Amino acid sequence: MAMDLVRELIFDVGAEAELPLPSRCTVDVSCLGQPEVQEAVSFALEESLYIAAYAGIDLKALDGITLAPDCRAAACALQNMPEGQVPLELSPQPESMELARTAAVRRDGELKFHIVVRPGLSVMAISPDKAMQRLAQACIAHEAAHVEHESHLYRTFPESYGKPLECGDRSRQTFLKAMDVWSEYAACRSSAAFRPEAVEEFQDIFCRAVEDCSGKALEQIKAHREGREAASVFRELQQLFGDVFIYAGYLLGHVHGLEMNLFKHLSSHENELLREPKLADLVFRLERLLHELWLTEFAWKSIEVFAPIYDLICEMMEQHGMMFVQQCDEWKIVMYEDQTALEAAQEALSRWQKPD
Repeated sequence: MAMDLVRELIFDVGAEAELPLPSRCTVDVSCLGQPEVQEAVSFALEESLYIAAYAGIDLKALDGITLAPDCRAAACALQNMPEGQVPLELSPQPESMELARTAAVRRDGELKFHIVVRPGLSVMAISPDKAMQRLAQACIAHEAAHVEHESHLYRTFPESYGKPLECGDRSRQTFLKAMDVWSEYAACRSSAAFRPEAVEEFQDIFCRAVEDCSGKALEQIKAHREGREAASVFRELQQLFGDVFIYAGYLLGHVHGLEMNLFKHLSSHENELLREPKLADLVFRLERLLHELWLTEFAWKSIEVFAPIYDLICEMMEQHGMMFVQQCDEWKIVMYEDQTALEAAQEALSRWQKPD
């Protein structure tokens, strides 16, 4: 007899109540075809939640787990915010990292967090291959860590959900990217022990992103010179450099979760990742900022704690040909293809903006 496609897990009995688990949550495996696979995956996911909770990850704000081929589409469909409200989770994520996603949902007026997982990853959890099982468990632990840190973010700044983010005279898209950098850093740092070897994968992904970003940025700016709409180029460049920083967040979080720092990690691998001085400076400054955010997470005073990450992203965009320029109360976007022209513009703006 086939099990129900949506199963309710109940955790609030006996000794289990001492674990940081919700009183109950759901597991939706309806996208899997065979009943025996549905059942096996459902129990494997339940076990993964217990393992994450035993490791100290706080899952009390978990709403449930849903399997879906398109994580982002499923996450958006799950979000039942009142009309006119805009949740943060609609922000795009790097496609190469989209094995799973955690989305905010409203349940009886309370904000919960729902994990969406690709079916292939969930099937890895019941694979006889131990490496596949480890990958699945590590991914669930990473999303479980998102539940912990995102729920804390909401409790600290409840006004951040349900309406356009108030981030001052800044680009909302880039500010959301700055918040995503922290989010992935925190989740990786909390779950690194589940799969320590993933640090090499995160390093490779970050290196490729850094190598590609200059060429891709130049292509976008050239397209603007050839008539492409500035707003479209602006969005693409923010996505591009925001993603580079998110990849850095993954790497730094995993390195710190293994109780190392980036310099120690790179030295042990004789890696030339940061041979570019300007890039090295940005990444090491980002490392310090993220570590400070980690140490002060329970004492944040305002959403402005993410502003220094935003400033670093803008600084990297400036290095590659795009600047935000303020003229009186109006912000403008300035883009240059030629490095010499960019440097001359930066110098001129620096002199212009200095007080008399």
